[in-house]
Amino acid sequence: MKTSIKNLFAAILTVAISASAPAFVNAKETKKVTVVGEVKKFNKLNVAGNVEVILVQSQNQSVKVYDNYYAKNALVQEKNGELRISSFDKETLTVVVYANQLNEITVSDKAVVKTSGKFSALSLEVNLKDQSKAILNTNTVDLFANVNGQSQLTLSGTTSEYNALINSVASINMDKFTAENSSIQSKNTAAVQKQAVSNQLPTGDVLTIF
Repeated sequence: MKTSIKNLFAAILTVAISASAPAFVNAKETKKVTVVGEVKKFNKLNVAGNVEVILVQSQNQSVKVYDNYYAKNALVQEKNGELRISSFDKETLTVVVYANQLNEITVSDKAVVKTSGKFSALSLEVNLKDQSKAILNTNTVDLFANVNGQSQLTLSGTTSEYNALINSVASINMDKFTAENSSIQSKNTAAVQKQAVSNQLPTGDVLTIF
């Protein structure tokens, strides 16, 4: 049954991927745009520092930096299938990442990752720490979230299987997110109770406070 679900999902995913991007960087139009052409093959995203990444699903993978990337204290590098983006400049660096498929997103420091439109994946792992933020609209079969530090995760969309670990001061907003099966383990009592009420989780789901 799960195989047939994944086959159906793969077909939907092929249709859903779009190479066009919405106008999400109007405020940045006057800035120089640097296209990092050597970044082509990656399925993991790691963002650190003072960076805002806008994630767009596209069959043509590429990275656009909305600033003079080479004059900044910035790094955009692909290594072993992982796209690493970081900048520790005082001014936030805006980067648009066009990705076909991702199975892992890691965000740290004060970095922010947000999707533009829906991002679909079979299995997605989201790791947040420090004061990072992620605002993700996703459609997945499996989604795992590990939210630490003072980080904040906002989820919308759907998944079949959802598992989460939440630190005592981290937070997750799932008001517009639905899961067929959920398991949430948290040190944050309020966060667990909020998810149980707002999502009306089935009795078979697991809510654990530790």
